[in-house]
Amino acid sequence: MTIVARHWVPSAAAVPQERGSEFLAAVDGAEWSEGVGFHRGFFSTFRIRAGKAVWFHFPLPTPVEMGGKPLYLAEVSLLWECLDGAKIGWMCLQHGGMERIELTPRLTEPASVPILHEVPEEWRAYHPTGDRRLTEITLPAPLALRFGVQLCVMITADEADSTVRFYGAGAAFSDQS
Repeated sequence: MTIVARHWVPSAAAVPQERGSEFLAAVDGAEWSEGVGFHRGFFSTFRIRAGKAVWFHFPLPTPVEMGGKPLYLAEVSLLWECLDGAKIGWMCLQHGGMERIELTPRLTEPASVPILHEVPEEWRAYHPTGDRRLTEITLPAPLALRFGVQLCVMITADEADSTVRFYGAGAAFSDQS
């Protein structure tokens, strides 16, 4: 199997499935962000209400063939950060809107590695201290593509309102299964 293309979408691609003040609290004191989240240039932040679970969807550009040959989805990636007790509770992939492929078991945080970033002194006031994580999941068998795919991530908050930051999501495509 050879990876022939990789696509990455920025944080603004994150679409919350559940919206409104019942699910999403205001972010960083910006009252207008209650119910919708806060998309910044370098990350998107959502504050999940205590006791709630919110799904986020990342539509991924999906080439289904290249040079007249079919393509396969081989891997997905997520660059993220959970704060204040937020947790990734489940990750799935949707293909064609109706086919759901479980990527992680329910209520199991995915494996990840830290992604460090040193912010120059003059910009530190605009960048909150963070703990970015990268999760890369190789599918057990490459998925033959016919339709578009989206990465679906469920974030949970237990006893207190909790924060998730997304930095982007990606996919790797191969030319053979």
